[in-house]
Amino acid sequence: MKTLLFYIGLVFFNVSFGQEKLDTTQTLDVFLEYRPRFEYREGFKQPIKDSSTSSFFASHRARISLDFELKRFKFHSSIQDVRAWGQYGLQSNANSLSVFEIYVESKISERWSIKLGRQAVELDNGRLFSKANWNQNSKAHDGIDLIYNSKRLKSQLFGFYNQSYTNSSGTYFDLYNQEYKFLFIHSLQINIHKKIELSVLNSLDGYENVFHKNVFYVRGTTGFRLNVKQKNIKGIISGYYQYGQLQNGQQISSFYIQPELKLTTGKITTRLGAELLSGDDQSNPTSFSHSFSTLYGVSFKFNGNINYFTSFPKDVANGGLLNPYLFLLYAPSKKWKIKMEQHLFYLQNNVLSSQGKTIGKYLGYENDVKVKYNVNNFTAIQAGFSLIMTTNHLEEVRGVDLINYPYWGYLMVTFKPQLLHSVKKAIF
Repeated sequence: MKTLLFYIGLVFFNVSFGQEKLDTTQTLDVFLEYRPRFEYREGFKQPIKDSSTSSFFASHRARISLDFELKRFKFHSSIQDVRAWGQYGLQSNANSLSVFEIYVESKISERWSIKLGRQAVELDNGRLFSKANWNQNSKAHDGIDLIYNSKRLKSQLFGFYNQSYTNSSGTYFDLYNQEYKFLFIHSLQINIHKKIELSVLNSLDGYENVFHKNVFYVRGTTGFRLNVKQKNIKGIISGYYQYGQLQNGQQISSFYIQPELKLTTGKITTRLGAELLSGDDQSNPTSFSHSFSTLYGVSFKFNGNINYFTSFPKDVANGGLLNPYLFLLYAPSKKWKIKMEQHLFYLQNNVLSSQGKTIGKYLGYENDVKVKYNVNNFTAIQAGFSLIMTTNHLEEVRGVDLINYPYWGYLMVTFKPQLLHSVKKAIF
């Protein structure tokens, strides 16, 4: 056994450092992020009745990240404290520290490398896989990332696996049907031309059967994202198809489409597009689910900042969503950015009310306004306000009488200084 461990260590040593001399440069960087956010909620995310009271609170994310690098080796760790202010009282022993990321990345060759450990996954525009940076906790996965990177092509093969305990037998995962048991992703990014970029994505996520832990339901997602740029105009088209089985074993066949045009003229950037997530036709039910899931991505920046459409297919009663949008970004200087986002929301398919009648498809209109000011190279102040004008159709879909105009506002300050940067020669 000792001999086996010796050879495994020797192989990893050679992979990390190759046959080169062990006289190299080491770099140590330490970063701090402190991000308090103040929010006023009047119907944010969850519809509330007129009799409900408003919510005001402050929360923060305090994160310290450390990067240690050699020529063919990198170690990254990120520890964070996330809490609402006053959550634990004055003399609490509660522990809110957690590990956001901790991984090792080793270069196998000039173009190949491997990353092992807990790591965030941010692919394409973050729609299906994102670290969800807006969320104070963010998202990360435990596993392996095999990377190939050249001038015109980047390939990433991820393998993630969840288990609750290190038992002597069994590989049970207590969060079955809530989070995946295993997840495989292959992302391929190709620079076809200096003006054309193509991303191809394939993933498989598997879930344990609630009663039979050796039975797994596997869902597949495959698709692409194409970017074509011509001077100050950029055209984007994304499309994905889902197949296989859901967490409950039901067969799925669903799709997603996002076309967009982006125009930059001087200090103004305009984005006009739409998202289409397929849904079920409740007036003509089948044994298949046709409701598309946005997997492990971020919804905050896609379907309105007030977050009424973030959990698919639950938030639209399995009816799918059509979301035409118009974004306007004005950057008068390097320090200032002003953004306005406008959304229209429609059901993609037929949803029935509790009386068995088809609900109208128009759900509402949302307007989001955000202002960001960069005080210096490590401090930024951001404020925003969101208002959604709902319809009685949305009330029927969500099963609750909504307040007339749900709204939400926030103020956030982000400090991200570099605390340490050290470079020195290391001799082993």
